[in-house]
Amino acid sequence: MGLLDRVNVNPNICGVELAFYGQVTAANIPEWQQFFNSMMIDTDFTKTYIGLGSVSFGEESADTPAGPTYKQSITIRFPSTDGNRSERIALMKKVKFIKLKLSSGRDLVIGRNDYKQNARPKIKIETNIKIAEAKFETVSIFPSGFVASPLNSEIYPLIPVILN
Repeated sequence: MGLLDRVNVNPNICGVELAFYGQVTAANIPEWQQFFNSMMIDTDFTKTYIGLGSVSFGEESADTPAGPTYKQSITIRFPSTDGNRSERIALMKKVKFIKLKLSSGRDLVIGRNDYKQNARPKIKIETNIKIAEAKFETVSIFPSGFVASPLNSEIYPLIPVILN
């Protein structure tokens, strides 16, 4: 498929996973957008609860004297009145990477802002009596890319070759 051909997939966000440690670096997988897509190193993503319509993603480019930048933002809304409220809100402030699970079977990763992450996402929490909203923002030198996953049959056969 060429870069300017019609894209026939229009996925939805069907899951969110958060990582609090580890590294995500540029993928070194031939023919898989090597700089834009990512590989995980000692990173453990944890599935988090999301409700229908409780997650949003946006990306906006800007031109700077140093070149283009891309501001990526993810907002997650969740109930805020259970017994774990305070701990859950405090935990959100420690997020290092966010993975969006897409209905197409691909995983979009946010948080890697250069070849390797050199700044954690900025995290803002807002709450009211019913809902907490965690907004994650990062500024990157490239648009968001996908992350290699053993479940991604498109590239999985290539991963053992690269890691050895």
